[in-house]
Amino acid sequence: MTMQHDAGNPVLEVPKGTVVYEQGAPCSSMFLLRSGSVGLYLNYHTPQQFELFEISKPGSSLGEMGLFDKEPRNATAVALSDCVLVEISQQNFPAFIAAHPEETTHIILDLSQRFKSAIQEVKNSHQIVAECLEALKEAQVNKKDTLKERIRKISDYLLDIPQDVPPELYISFNSRFHGTMF
Repeated sequence: MTMQHDAGNPVLEVPKGTVVYEQGAPCSSMFLLRSGSVGLYLNYHTPQQFELFEISKPGSSLGEMGLFDKEPRNATAVALSDCVLVEISQQNFPAFIAAHPEETTHIILDLSQRFKSAIQEVKNSHQIVAECLEALKEAQVNKKDTLKERIRKISDYLLDIPQDVPPELYISFNSRFHGTMF
């Protein structure tokens, strides 16, 4: 898989279908996409699998959180086509910055764009939650109104029996022509 080096970082030729890194795995590097496309997944190969997004723009980065915070990978990266990736280690990151200032700027802009997208997703999710809470409040009000209406209907039904009609006959007649009380 490793063939060349770029500023001390291995250049990887990755075949389609290869798992580049797995969710939960330890990490201390990031990847820079030179060509191809990579999908990022949560819970890869499980019933809860969810594709976060696809990275296909040359110069885009992935796995950068591992470079900076050394936390386990939070997603699984899978080559969706044959890819060329540069694996940038924490130790070689300064040399990469010095050798590729324009690509470094592109990485920063890419991260900024992803951050903006994440903020927009949070805003959209917040709006959906607010709409759901409002709908739930309305449903509770309607449920109370429906219950009140049913109680009123039953009380009207029970209290409105004519004095000269036996209750059994009234109930039977009313059920036949108006359905059940409930």
